[in-house]
Amino acid sequence: MIHTERATIAMNDSRKWLRFVAIALGTFMGYLDSSIVNIALPTLTHYFEADITVVNWVVTSYLLMITGLVVIFGRLADMYGRRRLYILGLLLFSVSSALCGAAPTIWTLVAFRCLQGVGAAALLANGAALITETFPSGERGKALGMIGSVLAVAVIIGPLLGGFLTEHVGWRSIFYLNVPVGLAGALLAARLLPKTEVRKSDERFDYPGAIILFAFLSCFLFLTSLLSNPQWQFAVVVPLLIVAIILAVVFFTVETRVGYAVLDLSIFRDRAFSAASLSSFLSFWAVSSISFLLPFYFDRVLLLDPTMSGALLAPVPIILVVVAPLSGHLADRFGVRAICTTGASINCLGLLFLSTLNMNTSRLGVILRLIPFGLGMGLFQPPNNSAMMGAVPKNRLGIVSGMISALKNLGSMTGVAVTTAVLAITQFAMLNKLQGLGVASAIAERQSFVAAVRATALLSAGVCAVVVFTSFSRGHRKVDRKDANLAEVES
Repeated sequence: MIHTERATIAMNDSRKWLRFVAIALGTFMGYLDSSIVNIALPTLTHYFEADITVVNWVVTSYLLMITGLVVIFGRLADMYGRRRLYILGLLLFSVSSALCGAAPTIWTLVAFRCLQGVGAAALLANGAALITETFPSGERGKALGMIGSVLAVAVIIGPLLGGFLTEHVGWRSIFYLNVPVGLAGALLAARLLPKTEVRKSDERFDYPGAIILFAFLSCFLFLTSLLSNPQWQFAVVVPLLIVAIILAVVFFTVETRVGYAVLDLSIFRDRAFSAASLSSFLSFWAVSSISFLLPFYFDRVLLLDPTMSGALLAPVPIILVVVAPLSGHLADRFGVRAICTTGASINCLGLLFLSTLNMNTSRLGVILRLIPFGLGMGLFQPPNNSAMMGAVPKNRLGIVSGMISALKNLGSMTGVAVTTAVLAITQFAMLNKLQGLGVASAIAERQSFVAAVRATALLSAGVCAVVVFTSFSRGHRKVDRKDANLAEVES
């Protein structure tokens, strides 16, 4: 009864939106640093006189640590408290950002980016779980939708802010910026986030499972990173693939035999949760493939400068900022199944429209094709995340919160790897065909790239069609099915 009363108080707490600000700030910083650094990579290449393959580890190392640790940190948060881990994550993120800014060599920068990724993993593993605990089921979708808007804003301003600071202040400033913001966020979180009483139990942390999970996710991410390079080597990729498969088998074997697994596999027995998880992975696969390819299409086919390319892509995150909170509200009112299926269907339609791009597509034509693409993303993602959070008991919220971030990264990296392979194969075949017909080399290059873009968009539309099916097949059950039992889980 105490926990039920506590939950009722939380639902009526007028401070919940202030808590939302504290949670959103950390989540925003974690995602901002995934995009703000990319624009500085050419500068880092010149500054450190390093090869681009080395400099790319500045991004890859950060993503690697987040993907490998979010689920593990989610489990730790379930056991020892989210508030404490969230604040520690903010502090570590701030300190490591200062170290990144002071890095004397490229490899020390990579090392400090790994440390920064650890802090970001602690933040991202707790964001959705803290939102779920703070807001009642009738407002959860709206709150998660607003978090989606925050992430969209990070996508918009990351490259702009990173470019401005790198050009006018210096690349180190993009890291130093995090220090005062992170410390302020830690103070805000310490003041506003409630001190929750950790449930006493005999549960122990699953160290073997955590180590194997980290090794598998790292191996998988490294594998997709290699496959995204057209010059990948068979002798390296195949052994790495075998190791990844072995680690996956060992992990699932271990997790089915331990009493308190780092990833409770029983949550996948819930059809709604499994469908939402698969939908999330596939949707990020479809979305990332186009997000990765379009800038190259603008550059190589439409011959646009980077500023205009960025302007053409801007409508997508802008639409996300507007639609994400609305989709969460609609899901709270009408149910997740209908909104997610609608969003995935519109996204699939947008991808089909993008498969009609050609050498003469106007800028307005590109924007009109991107509008349903962004609209579908905004409608689908927040309710789907809400469905995942609502399908598990409270003592598994941290695991699922971490899974949301991990699925995003894994889906995105898989999409980029597959896109690169399809691009290389399609472009090579079409280029040979056009050159055999006597088409001029410059025109053949552009036409073959357009053919590759179309093929990739069609493949992504096919992947998104599977998302439509998995979203529809999750059933009619409402997202708040287990909310009434959340308090009982901890009593």
